[in-house]
Amino acid sequence: MAASLTGLQLFLNAVPERIHSRATAAICNHLLRGLPVADRLQSLDGKRLWLTISDTDTRLCYRFDRGRLQPDAGTGNPDLHIRGKLRYFLQLALRREDPDTLFFARHLSLEGNTEDGLLLKNFLDALEFDLASHLEAVVGRRLSKPLLPVARRMQGFFSKQSRWNHTQDTGE
Repeated sequence: MAASLTGLQLFLNAVPERIHSRATAAICNHLLRGLPVADRLQSLDGKRLWLTISDTDTRLCYRFDRGRLQPDAGTGNPDLHIRGKLRYFLQLALRREDPDTLFFARHLSLEGNTEDGLLLKNFLDALEFDLASHLEAVVGRRLSKPLLPVARRMQGFFSKQSRWNHTQDTGE
């Protein structure tokens, strides 16, 4: 994973944080479309979340608005602040490690309102990507039915590639 991380670390350092915040918010919102668990984010409306990647000195700032993640200016103090190294954020995002393990092992630290932090951690625990629901929300029921078998094959291919890359990077 070291070689892949180096390229990503360089990218994070070269591109302004506000662009990362904007892009990652758009990606997250897109991926959450159609997933029932996404409704839980409305409980965090008005709250601000900062992610600080310690080994790249990068801070991504968001706020929750109508159940969606929006980029935030990052002024003042956040309601929730998660800190950690890039590798642990990637493990969380790619579901290679569960949130409890990363937080309890202190690879990621969570500061701020305890109730909101627990809600966010439970959201991450419950997050399961449902391709059929997502596809229907994105392209509609009529188009999703014929596209679903193709999308599942693509998902399987990328999942195999990801596992292969993970094995190459970690030697597992």
